[in-house]
Amino acid sequence: MIPVDGRKSGVLLHITSLPSPWGVGDMGSQSYRFIDLLKECNQSVWQILPLNPTEEIYGFSPYSSISAFAGNVMLISPMAMVEEGFLTEGDLPPSFNGLTANFRDAINIRQDLSYKGYCKFTPDDDFRRFCEENSWWLEDYALYKALKSHYKLPWYEWPDELKSRQPQAIEMARKKFANEIMAEKFAQYIFYRQWDRLHLYAKSKGISVFGDMPLYLAHDSADVWANREMFCLDERGMPTHVAGVPPDYFSVTGQYWGNPLYNWDAMEKHGFEWWIRRLAHAFRLYDMVRIDHFRGLVAYWAIPSQESTAVNGRWVKGPANKLFNAIINRLGNVPIVAEDLGQITQDVRQLMDAFHIPGMRVILFGLDNPKQNLHAPFYYTENCVAYTGTQDNNTALGWFLEEASSAAVKNLKLFLGRKTEANCVSRDMVRLVELSVAKLVIIPFQDILGLGPEARMNRPASKDGNWQWRMHEDMMRAPVLKWFKGITMFADRG
Repeated sequence: MIPVDGRKSGVLLHITSLPSPWGVGDMGSQSYRFIDLLKECNQSVWQILPLNPTEEIYGFSPYSSISAFAGNVMLISPMAMVEEGFLTEGDLPPSFNGLTANFRDAINIRQDLSYKGYCKFTPDDDFRRFCEENSWWLEDYALYKALKSHYKLPWYEWPDELKSRQPQAIEMARKKFANEIMAEKFAQYIFYRQWDRLHLYAKSKGISVFGDMPLYLAHDSADVWANREMFCLDERGMPTHVAGVPPDYFSVTGQYWGNPLYNWDAMEKHGFEWWIRRLAHAFRLYDMVRIDHFRGLVAYWAIPSQESTAVNGRWVKGPANKLFNAIINRLGNVPIVAEDLGQITQDVRQLMDAFHIPGMRVILFGLDNPKQNLHAPFYYTENCVAYTGTQDNNTALGWFLEEASSAAVKNLKLFLGRKTEANCVSRDMVRLVELSVAKLVIIPFQDILGLGPEARMNRPASKDGNWQWRMHEDMMRAPVLKWFKGITMFADRG
C-alpha cells in the first residue's frame, strides 16, 4: 500500500535542478530552503532522481551509474564542507551559475575540493565507523575508482589479472593505490554525512524523501566488476545480452540501454543477497523507493549485444515472486512503488497485487483514449501515485504546445468541463491530479510553475541535452506557489 497516512501531496525535483554557485544544485543551503518551501506549501513528499554517481560517457544520466551504492560526489556542497571545517573559504573556486546544469565543471570542482579536504583531514572515529559499516561495498568501489583513474579505461580493458580480480593482483593494487583509495572513501564519507543531515532535516519538517532506484547498472561499474558471476557476461567480461525496451510510445526502434542483464540463476543461488542489500541500502537513503522499469523483474527485454537497436530483442522471464518473497522475509513490507508505465502485462499486475505494490498514474497518458485506460483520472485507485508527468515526459505546457492530439485536447475539455488554454493548462492538470482519489500525488516543480518545453528534464532515447534543467532562485518565490498550496489544502492533502 502507499506508505503514507491520509491524502498526501509532493513535488518532483532533482537536487541538480536547484540553484547553487558551482554548476549544479547540491546538498547545500538551497536544498534546505526547498524543504522549507515544501513545508510552506503543505507538501509531505520530496521525490528525487537517483543519487548514484553519474558519468559523462552516459550523458550524466542518473539511471546509468557506476555504482548501486555510492553517492554522487557532484552533489556535495562546497560551502557545507567549509561550514563543517573540512575546507576554508579560501579553498573555494570563484562561483559561477548558469541557466542549465554544467556537469563537467561541477564534478571537477567537487572532486578537487574533496581531495583538498582529504589532504587536511585526520581520520577520526566517525570516519572509521563509516568505512567499517559500508566496507561491503565501499572497499570495491574505492579500489575501482582508483584503478579507473589510473588506467583511464573501463574495467573490462584493464590488465587481465585485475579485470578477473586475481587475489594477489587485487592485494597489490590496494597497497599501491592506498592513498587514492582513502581519498575516495573520504569523498563518500562527505557525501553521506551531508545527505544524512539533509534527510534528517526533511524528516524534522514532516517531509518524506521518495527516492528512485534504477533497475540496471552500467557495464563499466564497480558492482559488475566485483560481481561478474551475477551478470550475463562472457569470459572476456563483455555482455552477451543487454537491457532495453521494445518499440513503444517513446521510440519506434525501442530503447537500447546497453546495460548488462542480471544472471538471475546465480542471484537466486546466493539467496538474492545482492538485491536484498541493495534495497536495504536504498531504505537507508530514502523513506520510499520507486523501482524504475519494475516490469523487468517479471520479464525483461534481452537484446543481443551486437545489435544496434532494441528491435530484435526477446522477452525473458525474471525472478518475480521468488525475489520479493526473499526481500520480505529479510526486510519486511518495505514501501516500494513500481514504475509500471508503458506496456504492462497481466503477470506484472498480478505480482504488484500479490505484494500490494502501488503503481503510477500519469494524466498525460490518459487523455488520448481514456476508455479502459488506467491513466485516466476516473480509473485511479487510492493505492497509486498520481502524476501530471515524470522526468521522462514533456511538461504539461510543453505537451499542450507540441504533442497534444486534437482528441486529447477534446478529452481534456470533457474532464475539465470547459476549454483550456496555454496560460492555464498546467494549473488545470495539477488540479485534476490533486483532486483525484489517489492517496499520493506528485507534481513536477516545472508543472507547478507552468513552464514549457524548455524546462523538460529528459527525452528518452535521446543521448544529448538531458537532465540539465535548473531553476532560478526567484522561482521559489513564484506567486503560483500560493495557489498550489491552496489547491493542495482544498484537496484535503497535507
